[in-house]
Amino acid sequence: MNFMRSSNRRRLLVHKEMEPVTLNENVDIILSPHFYTFLRETLALKFSYQAKHIAPSLFDDYLEDSFAYKFHAYRCEEGWCFFAYNLDLITQFLEEKGIPAHHIQKVYFAQELESSLTQPIKLGSHEALQSIEGIVTVIPLRLMSSEDTYSRIELNETPLEHGLTLSTSFHSVIPLKYAVMFTTLLVLLGITLIVEGNRIKSSVVALEEKQLDLLAENPKLGSSMIRSSELKKYQPIDQKERFKRDTIWDISKLLSQQSQLKSLIVQDKKVTATIKAANASTVKQIESRAKTANFKVKVDAETEITMEKSL
Repeated sequence: MNFMRSSNRRRLLVHKEMEPVTLNENVDIILSPHFYTFLRETLALKFSYQAKHIAPSLFDDYLEDSFAYKFHAYRCEEGWCFFAYNLDLITQFLEEKGIPAHHIQKVYFAQELESSLTQPIKLGSHEALQSIEGIVTVIPLRLMSSEDTYSRIELNETPLEHGLTLSTSFHSVIPLKYAVMFTTLLVLLGITLIVEGNRIKSSVVALEEKQLDLLAENPKLGSSMIRSSELKKYQPIDQKERFKRDTIWDISKLLSQQSQLKSLIVQDKKVTATIKAANASTVKQIESRAKTANFKVKVDAETEITMEKSL
């Protein structure tokens, strides 16, 4: 593994022989060719989305059908650089090395180091990274010449332009760190709903127990037919009482400083009220409002009005 600190984020060169790391900060990673398949093609394309669209067909003969691959492409020199990679295998490897996905900001491919690899660099005790005919390649050290000298790349000083984010690889419009936050919030919301659901369930159980107690005290109510009969028996009474209450309330709304209740007669199915007003103008106002409230109205005198409503 080869990395140095920069004024911004640390960059890690990820390869098969890298040592595990401990992270308390966000980093950028550079994937070695262990983790991607690379092709360079000269194609008459103008936009990167066109290149990404045709990328799967270019790799048909190079990839295993048993894996699900993502694709990346950018313009390089006179052509296009294409990359195929398996995101699941990469993230699994990174997790094993102590690099959780939420700490990864940008992902680069080692092909961008090509211009800096004038000499090979060691990746560990068995492999080296070298540029061969413009393609960054992993080479076993046993195949290297004893005369070869190895260099060291200052990763944070090397310009890299074509990075992508893990959220982009997952085809997400939400950056990964926000996705983690949203997931946490959704989990907390789910826990809250479960707690609230259990509370409501407990309340329902308590009501059911109360109902059972009432039925135990009054066994004859246990039959649905009997309960229905009881409801029918008391329904007319409830309807009459509601009629009386609502009618008296409507009458009260007709009273003011300019009018007062002279008499109120409440019968079983009829309510009659007489209101005395201060003047004829007030009587006309009361008459209009009473008719709107569906009362039968009779003006008894210039300042007196009687109204009636029946069930």
